[in-house]
Amino acid sequence: MSQHDVVVVGARCAGSVAAAVLARAGRDVVVLDKSSFPSDQLSTHVLFGGGVDVLKDIGAFEKIAARDPSYMQDLELSFDEEVTVREPWGGPVGSTSNYVWCIPRPLQDAVLVETAREHGADVREGWEVLDVLWRGGRVRGVRAKDPEGAIHELHAKLVVGADGRRSTIAARVGAWQPYRASKNGRGLVFRYLDDPRVDTRDNATLHQWRDGDSFCMTFPSAPKPRLVALVMGPASDVARARKDPEGVWEEFLRRHPGWAKRIEGATNLSKLRSTADVPAYFRPSSGPGWALAGDAGHFKDPVIGNGQRDAMWMGHTLGTMAADVLDDPGALDATLRRYEQARDEECLSAYHFANGETRIQPQSPVLIALARKAARRVDPDPDLSDVFQRVRTQQDVLPVRRLAQGLGLAVAHDLRHRPAALPATLRGAVEDLRTDLLVRAEARAKRFRSTRLIRGSEHPGWTWPAPPRRPAATVPETGAPPVAAAAPVPAPPSVPAGREAVVA
Repeated sequence: MSQHDVVVVGARCAGSVAAAVLARAGRDVVVLDKSSFPSDQLSTHVLFGGGVDVLKDIGAFEKIAARDPSYMQDLELSFDEEVTVREPWGGPVGSTSNYVWCIPRPLQDAVLVETAREHGADVREGWEVLDVLWRGGRVRGVRAKDPEGAIHELHAKLVVGADGRRSTIAARVGAWQPYRASKNGRGLVFRYLDDPRVDTRDNATLHQWRDGDSFCMTFPSAPKPRLVALVMGPASDVARARKDPEGVWEEFLRRHPGWAKRIEGATNLSKLRSTADVPAYFRPSSGPGWALAGDAGHFKDPVIGNGQRDAMWMGHTLGTMAADVLDDPGALDATLRRYEQARDEECLSAYHFANGETRIQPQSPVLIALARKAARRVDPDPDLSDVFQRVRTQQDVLPVRRLAQGLGLAVAHDLRHRPAALPATLRGAVEDLRTDLLVRAEARAKRFRSTRLIRGSEHPGWTWPAPPRRPAATVPETGAPPVAAAAPVPAPPSVPAGREAVVA
């Protein structure tokens, strides 16, 4: 048995950042991770400015910058090869990080582990956490297996679960089942390649093409000239890509000419990687002596690429808030609840934004009309890019008056060019506005662990897997709550046909 201030389970974006902040504050921190680093992790790779700011704060920035990443300073959005908008990235208030990075996870996560160690955290690789320890109704530590198979008990004032979507800590504290969730409509199919335009402005641009029901993207990566080429179409594309990788890739190139032209001439192509298992959710993320950070507590559809940024934000915020109250259980528990509330307020708008982006349907004529107007700007400021960069929320960037203006422009365009499409444009605009108003109302209400699902945002049809099984040799101590069963989650209200269809 050993005694510590904090045990962090998981040493990636959230876990290493939390450990670095807590250890920097003088706390005795142990980090346990099943992996040995460098270690790969399925990811959309993009790290927005808020995450870069965290790297700067904990001292990891220079180490990653030394790996020669591309700095994406602009965003370019193309809608059905009809309208293209190009904008610079803005940075969060007070930040100089007005660019975006795309760092392969083996490189990035190894740097995070190294940084946590530099601050004094004891990072133990190859350790598997089996269970949490309870005493008097509080989590008091973990039981874990070291790389040689020996079982250890590590006692702590706080256990942080930063161990991903299949979080052992979430399962053992009874928080496995989300209290709200939404099924994804899109899947991810991507590969790495050497950028044929490495010395051009394109290598400093995050490109996104919105063609029909698919989003195609290119992310200049690290080290140069590596590039990530990604397609997020219907989730059913993933099964086809796994069966016939190169055939489906050639199909993508034919279907998306702008994207195909961007990567034409690329060399050193990797194998295809893919996933369709990305439902969004919120889990209860604080309790007596425990907290969840990163994907363990909240996950949003990766279509907006904000997972890493939010995981680092959670780890940094949790570590900062908890460092001074670890010695007072009552103050610690109240602080952990405030952390969870802050997490929800920080992530809620982006959660709904991603839910909207994952729908498999034609692009909104209202958004296209606004993009068409924006494309005429001579010297644009950050605008739509602010939503992805999390400088402003979707509701801030697209207030009701601007949506109304966009509807007027879309109606005028339909009357001039495609009058038969006008009824669908009006129906879609009304439904999207109703959803938008519900999202605004939820943000104002600031309910804690709200289970009120929002029509038009949260999609039905998801199923939750069983939690990781407790090892037979592990017996909960007296006072441990039961592992949460897979309780049913309320279904959203019925919606008009055609607006909520998602591909299984």
